[in-house]
Amino acid sequence: MAFRFSLAAVLKLRESIEHREYLALGRVHQEIAQAETQLRMAEQWCSTAALRRESDTARGVVSVHLQDAYEKELTLEKQRDLLRAKRQELKLKLQQCIKAYEIARQKREILESLRTRQFQAYRLEQARREQNRIDDLFLARRQRSQ
Repeated sequence: MAFRFSLAAVLKLRESIEHREYLALGRVHQEIAQAETQLRMAEQWCSTAALRRESDTARGVVSVHLQDAYEKELTLEKQRDLLRAKRQELKLKLQQCIKAYEIARQKREILESLRTRQFQAYRLEQARREQNRIDDLFLARRQRSQ
């Protein structure tokens, strides 16, 4: 009789859930990396715009152009602030994904350890049965030879 784990379907489900949570965690890591890249670019654009405005001011520029430069800087700063907020939201989402993954992993590990214990008990019982069969054969041969 082969070993049969009665909760095999549940274990497979737990493995699937853990894998899904792992993939979600990877997606959030990618989103954070993209947000970080976008934020660095936005900060670079802000500093470039500020340097350009300062150099234009030092050279003497028409006030209309100066006003446009300030508006552009303000827009870039708002974009940078939105990216910072997005990054912060993603970090919170990452923490939630980590928790969900850890819970899924623990539940899978519990079922796997239960399966391992049941398999060990099955092997022990099989070894006992085999030993009993060998003992019975030995006794039967011994009785025949006497």
